Amino acid sequence: MMDSNDIVVGLDIGTVNVTAVIGECDVDRMGEPVLKVVGVGNAPSEGIRNGVIINKESASSCIVQAVEAAVNMSGRDVEEVVCGISGEHVKGLNSIGVVKVDSRRRGEKPEITEQSKQEAMKSAGAIPEVPDRETFFVMPIEYKVNNQGGIKNPLHMIGNRLEVQAHIITASTSAMRNLKNCIDRSEYGIQNMVPITLADCKAVLVPEEEKAGVMVIDIGGGTTEVGIQMNGATYFTGVVPIGGKYVTGDIAAVLRLSNDIAEKIKVNQGACHESLVDDKEVIEIPVTSGSFGERTVSRLKVCEIAKARMWEIFTKVKRAVEDAKTMQYVNSGIVLTGGGALLPGVSEVAEEVFKIPVRIGVPLGLTGEAKDYENPKYAGAIGLAQIGLDMKVRARMAKKRPDAGKSSHDDIEPEDDGFFKKAGKWMWDKTKNFVKDF
Repeated sequence: MMDSNDIVVGLDIGTVNVTAVIGECDVDRMGEPVLKVVGVGNAPSEGIRNGVIINKESASSCIVQAVEAAVNMSGRDVEEVVCGISGEHVKGLNSIGVVKVDSRRRGEKPEITEQSKQEAMKSAGAIPEVPDRETFFVMPIEYKVNNQGGIKNPLHMIGNRLEVQAHIITASTSAMRNLKNCIDRSEYGIQNMVPITLADCKAVLVPEEEKAGVMVIDIGGGTTEVGIQMNGATYFTGVVPIGGKYVTGDIAAVLRLSNDIAEKIKVNQGACHESLVDDKEVIEIPVTSGSFGERTVSRLKVCEIAKARMWEIFTKVKRAVEDAKTMQYVNSGIVLTGGGALLPGVSEVAEEVFKIPVRIGVPLGLTGEAKDYENPKYAGAIGLAQIGLDMKVRARMAKKRPDAGKSSHDDIEPEDDGFFKKAGKWMWDKTKNFVKDF
């Protein structure tokens, strides 16, 4: 059996399902490390509401079920997981940090060092304290040296003033602690805790659209998570507290059905754009105990119900992005992912709301028997596993460096195109050690 140190696990704890993906390191045709999916497990969510734990025992049981199902498929041992953070309590904002750069020796010109970058990031992350909120992710957008902007990495540049624009993600301290306690109850370690929007971006974006600027919308069961990335930087993260289960609830309420039957209709015959539905089509309502006989309903009626709710979701997303003045960074279009992206017509509705190109996002760059998992609903868990793999690859590279004895892997400057790009030691410490703060 493979050493558990070579295994990565992405754990996406959603309102409807808990999904675990087990992967290991493979290489592509260019010899670059890529994720090989070897196991996937799902369990219906219990004790979880809109990304927040409301019953520790039930939530822990779901986590164990999902991971054990993936373990049984893969035959691998699991010791730790990369856990996704989602829910309305997760909030993003952009901040600016400024530091003075001094000469290290008399007579020398001031040169920007890693310490200068770390101090600038600390300054950007020094936002006013709010009860029950914790800063757990700080990512640089761009630097300015002596007011000259557009700089991605100012290391070794000459200047006496360093400014960084950074994106900061905060979350509820109690929600994070409850999530950590649930995983501890499940007897798994935590490799890292990562906002699910960053995992989605890692899984589904191609370099060209990420470089130009793109919005990723993850339509989950209870919430819709949003992220905007451009040229390796995150400009926006946000959450709309409505998801796919609200479509089910609307169908059930309007047609006077149980939630179970409404969900089956949505999944098997539902759509949310009228172009995909014939107005003569009807749906037979299953007969159940307590019903008054056979019923039919117009499929177009179901479509209208679903479209109204999806239109609301996208309208709220658009308003949030426009209020943050970050729509200007969405130049290549929108990528939809999450289980809600499987509803036929969802991209057509999004295009009508945003007036820009929209596509459905599936996990990319996988090897092995992964075809079944090239599916929007697995994007979060697979992205988390990919991030876990990146971290382990970087750690191994650090050990092989000639100066490995003089510096720890905390000094690594990550190199991938999106996640952790040119982040600096302090941000790496914040993300790597967040769970230890508890």
